[in-house]
Amino acid sequence: MVSNSARYLAVLLAATALLLPPARAQIVSGSISGRLADPSGAAIPGASLTLIQNATGAERRTTSDGEGAFVFPGIDGGIYTLKAESKGFKTLERREIALSAGDRLSVGQLTLEVGAAVETITVTASPNVVQTASAERSDTITSQQIEGILVRGRNVTDLLQIVPGVLLENTQEALSGSVTMYVQGNRSTTNNISIDGVPQTDLGSGGSIRTPMSMDAVGEVKVMVSNYQAEHGRMGGSNIEMVTKSGTREFHGTGSYFMRREWMNANTFFNNRNGQAKPRSRYNTITYNIGGPIYIPRWFNRDRQKLFFFWNQEFWPSTTTNSGRLTVPTEAERNGDFSQSVQPNGAAIPVRDPFNNNLQFPGNVIPRSRIDPNGQALMNMFPAVNFTNRAVSLGTYNYLFAVPIDNPQRTATLKLDYNLNSSNFLSGSFSGFSNPQYGSQGVGNNCNWPLIALTLASAPRTAAIRYTRIFSSRLINEFKVGGLTSPVDVTYEADQLRRVQRDAVGFRAGQRFPSANPLNVIPNASFGGVSNAANLSLEARFPRYNRYQVLNFSDNMTWTHGAHIVKGGWYFEYFHRIQKASTGSPPFNGSFDFGISANNPLNTNYAYGNAILGTFNTYTEASTPLWMHVSMTNTQAFLQDTWKLSPRLTLDIGVRLYWISPITDRDDLMGAWVASRYDPSRPMALIRPGTAGGRRVGVHPVTGETYPEATIGAIAPNAGILYNGMVLATVDKNYPRGMVNSSGTQFAPRVGFAWDVLGNGTTA
Repeated sequence: MVSNSARYLAVLLAATALLLPPARAQIVSGSISGRLADPSGAAIPGASLTLIQNATGAERRTTSDGEGAFVFPGIDGGIYTLKAESKGFKTLERREIALSAGDRLSVGQLTLEVGAAVETITVTASPNVVQTASAERSDTITSQQIEGILVRGRNVTDLLQIVPGVLLENTQEALSGSVTMYVQGNRSTTNNISIDGVPQTDLGSGGSIRTPMSMDAVGEVKVMVSNYQAEHGRMGGSNIEMVTKSGTREFHGTGSYFMRREWMNANTFFNNRNGQAKPRSRYNTITYNIGGPIYIPRWFNRDRQKLFFFWNQEFWPSTTTNSGRLTVPTEAERNGDFSQSVQPNGAAIPVRDPFNNNLQFPGNVIPRSRIDPNGQALMNMFPAVNFTNRAVSLGTYNYLFAVPIDNPQRTATLKLDYNLNSSNFLSGSFSGFSNPQYGSQGVGNNCNWPLIALTLASAPRTAAIRYTRIFSSRLINEFKVGGLTSPVDVTYEADQLRRVQRDAVGFRAGQRFPSANPLNVIPNASFGGVSNAANLSLEARFPRYNRYQVLNFSDNMTWTHGAHIVKGGWYFEYFHRIQKASTGSPPFNGSFDFGISANNPLNTNYAYGNAILGTFNTYTEASTPLWMHVSMTNTQAFLQDTWKLSPRLTLDIGVRLYWISPITDRDDLMGAWVASRYDPSRPMALIRPGTAGGRRVGVHPVTGETYPEATIGAIAPNAGILYNGMVLATVDKNYPRGMVNSSGTQFAPRVGFAWDVLGNGTTA
């Protein structure tokens, strides 16, 4: 069954393919350059050079210029063979030239020996250890490293920590989009991570990616640390490009299984002390892939040099356990009997009657006639006490839980490459991730104990198409398009929803703005002063609905002219997001604070006593359901020149232009505080502390009217302007919809150089 989000992405890309020229994803292409010379060191102009990609057999041709220099721009990463031929010289064949994605690789000076062209000199390349053809500071996580280094959670982003200059804050237990890293001291929110050119960095948090990938589907990872050329940008920090694997002329496939079990782990100190077994912790990783040519013998792609595929799937049928130690009200406390309620140190907790001079209730029991049915209904939602050994708990908890969390994950990656002819290359890729988590604690649920079983489903999809047109050995165009859709939903069964609906649990206090709570779920509740108190808390966006979409286009043109490699292009991105607003204060369902407060004249001296009596410190509630429908555009352009001043000195010079629109909301719900709109003669005022009749009270700062002590610090009515200085886009059309002025076109110049100090490619 095809999801709406997947259908949306397919239609979007199909429409783009029909309306635009063939396109390519924003894959970072590189180049291979060098110089041909005779045994005396003199340049060999006009020599024929052929570059062959070993995996597919695809060929590129060029000739050396008057200085003997040559360059192959717009080359994808891979292993290549270079042939050089010139009249009066032996043919030179240099094999195993390894080009990483986006690298500008110089093979240095190649010497052709005098002799007949039918004679061939074969040389196996040794890898360059330094970058001599570009000023960039970059690194590559190779396919050998991805395959050979064990990673606990099998997140390819965890390998970024091996790159010099990168600090990875933590690694993950399983496949995850979470990646918090600092590159060259920059903030963790300034890094741009993409898959085959499609941006994956979450524009909301800046510290995660939308589509986790199987390590076995990643060919390599290019990390642009600093000093990169004008063609790279989008964000101010590092640029990290994950490139999916491609098929080759031969069929290849792998299969693997990784396992982790709780019996391999030691139990925790606290579990041993409480007599609890090891929590269930079971990770299974099953991966397979296959790649090769797509051909029909004697009919299509007979030489297996045109059409190739790669397919990878990974499965994580994992189950983990969430556990905790909390305090819940006892059966007696739920009925107003606090005669046995004690502090962790064993001291009795006196529950006081706020309507009887704060005297302790007789026998420390609240009369049944005084019990508030709504407060009691909330207390009755908690599970029963199941741990009573105070010698172990020290009175800090009386309830233990360990609940399983089903956390299956699945990834799928497909890559197609089509060499139409020597001048036209077409490629497309698709990656998807599915993670439907199911459980009653920690799965789209803010409650700190197992309150309601939910399913939190995340299913991001990313797709890309790329097209390269080689007009001549000196002129290449790359057009690119990609898309990302990332839906997140929280769903539930009807019987689970009934567990938290007001009428079902007997909570009938009502709500001032019921339209904000269409499902009529219970309010949140906290119990400050109780050690490790269990709470009532629904996620602020319950039930969560999130649609995150990105569409991007770019076009780059590369022109090689003498000692210059001139490159220019543009990039356009559209971002759209629909989501129930994540504000938790005030919450849509309301929130009670039953904690102990000396400022509350109705305080009973015990949070559970406050709840059972129906008294509270504060209550907050949203006045309307909040949704955001936000969008923005990001338009960029660049022009750069890589100038070979001499065989040993390269100059990079360029500029990148940015025009990023402010984020706007469909319903103009953006608000801001504006200094010029603030009226200092009518400031908002607060209730001040004071005394009346020997008792502490709140005092209105203007009228002198007294209020209960609990109102101290609250907004004083009819005193000043309530929202002094605030403007809202829906009301004041004199301000921009996004509440910030456009920054216009921003210029980012780039200048750098690379000097081959010794002339042999070993020192730069």
